[in-house]
Amino acid sequence: MKKILSIIFFLLLIFSSYSFSDDKSIIKKLDGLNFPVQIIKNEQISNNSIFVLEHRPGAIIEIENFFDQNSEKKINKILDLSSIITDVDSWEQGVQSFAFSPNFSNDNLVFVSYNNKNNQLVLSSFQYEHSSRTIPISTEEVILKIDRIFDKSLTKNEHTCGTIKFHPIDNFLYLCTGDARSPELSQDFQSLNGKILRIDPFTLNKDENKKYKSPEKNPYIKIDGRPEIVFAGLRNPWAFSFDLDTGDAFIPDIGSEYIEELNIVSYSEFDSLLNFGWGCYEGTYRIYDKHYEEVLNSSKPCKENLNNKLLKFKEPSLQYFHDSLFNTNGKYGNSIIGGVLYKNENSIWHNHYFFGDLVSSNIWYLDMNNPIQKGINFISGENLDIGLTSITQIDYKILATSFMGSIYEILLPESKDLEKYLYGRPTVNKDLDVIKFMNDNDQIVFTSGSKFYYMLKKFRKYYNLLFD
Repeated sequence: MKKILSIIFFLLLIFSSYSFSDDKSIIKKLDGLNFPVQIIKNEQISNNSIFVLEHRPGAIIEIENFFDQNSEKKINKILDLSSIITDVDSWEQGVQSFAFSPNFSNDNLVFVSYNNKNNQLVLSSFQYEHSSRTIPISTEEVILKIDRIFDKSLTKNEHTCGTIKFHPIDNFLYLCTGDARSPELSQDFQSLNGKILRIDPFTLNKDENKKYKSPEKNPYIKIDGRPEIVFAGLRNPWAFSFDLDTGDAFIPDIGSEYIEELNIVSYSEFDSLLNFGWGCYEGTYRIYDKHYEEVLNSSKPCKENLNNKLLKFKEPSLQYFHDSLFNTNGKYGNSIIGGVLYKNENSIWHNHYFFGDLVSSNIWYLDMNNPIQKGINFISGENLDIGLTSITQIDYKILATSFMGSIYEILLPESKDLEKYLYGRPTVNKDLDVIKFMNDNDQIVFTSGSKFYYMLKKFRKYYNLLFD
C-alpha cells in the first residue's frame, strides 16, 4: 500500500478515542482484538461463534457466544502462527487470510495464507480438530509458495494481498497476490505477483510435482503464461469477494498516487484473458509513459501487452481520486477496502455491495439491482476513525473489522435516506472527467505523493526564507 499509511495509523490510534461519529448506522460490538482483518462463520463447528483472523502477530481465534447478548463472549485461540510468520517489521506482513474447505464436513481442512520468514507468500492447509476445537500447527501441508522481493527496508515488503476465497460455483480456490512494489511484475505473465490465481487444492499434479492442479480453462495458459493465473494487471486487490448466487467477482485494487478502483467481473468473463491494467494504468489514467517513478520498468511490457489483441484490458467499474491529487478535504480516502454483496431477499438492501476505505473510514453501497452504478455514501467517514480492514455478511448482519482491534456491526435501516447519503458526501463514479484531459495531455501531473512535490516544497520554503 502506501508508506504514509503507517503515519496515518499512528495518528488514528491517538485520536480515535477522542472522536466518534454520531451516525447510528454503525455500532461497536467487540474491542480488544489484535489487528483483525477477516470474519467467517462455520455452522458445522458452531452456530453461535465467529472465527476471526488476527493479522499480526498471526492467529485465528474463535469468539464463542458472539450472537448471544445474554452470555459472556469467550475468545479461544485455535491457530497460532506467530512462530513461523515473517519478523519483518511491516504492518502488511503477517497472516493474510483463511478459508474453510467447501468439503469441511468430510475433510476438516482450513486453508491459510501468510508471509514466512523468507517473505514468501505461503498457501497451506491445516486440519481442524473437533475434539480440542483447535487447528494444530503440526498439521500444516504447504500447497504453494510464491517468491517476493526480500528487502529489510519497508519499501519492498508491501503489496502482498493474500486474500483467499473458494468460489461458490466452481469450488476452486482463488488467491490474490500483490505486485511486491514492482508494477512490471503485474504485466509479466511468468510471474505470479500482481495477479489473482485459480487452483484446485484438492487434486495433485504429479506430472509437475505440485500439490494442486490448475484448471484447464485458466486463460493465461493460452499465451504460455503461468497456468495458475486467472486475472492479471493488479496492484493489491485486498478483500476481493464473490456474488454467492452468480459467481461474479468484486475486485478492489488499492492505488498508488492517484486512484482507488473497484472492478466488477461477470463469471462468464473469467475464462477470458482479462488484464486490469496496473503498471500501465492506475484506474483509467495512463501512467507507464509519464513521470511515475514506481512504474519506470513497466514501459516495455505495457507497450507489448497493450498491442496484444488477445488480452482484454478491463476498465474499473468505479474509481475515485486520492486527496493528494484533488483537495477533497479527505472525503474519499486512499485505500479501498473490498466488501460484500449483501443477500437477503426480504430486505431492500438485497444485492447491494458494501465497500469502504481504510484511511477515510467511508462506507459506500452499490445497488446491483440498478443498471446505473454509483457508489452512494452510506456511512460518512467524517469524525469516524474506524480503520476498516474488512466488511462481510454473517447471517443477515453486516460486520466490519478495524485494525485498531474492534468489530463493528453496520445497521441497515428499513428505508434509504438519500438526502442523508448524498448531500455533502462523496459519490463514487466510473467516469472521472479530468482523466481524459490527463491522458491526452503530455504535461506531467505531480501529486503530493511524488518526490518532485517534496523537492518543490523544500525549494519554496528556502526561497521564502531568503526573499520574504
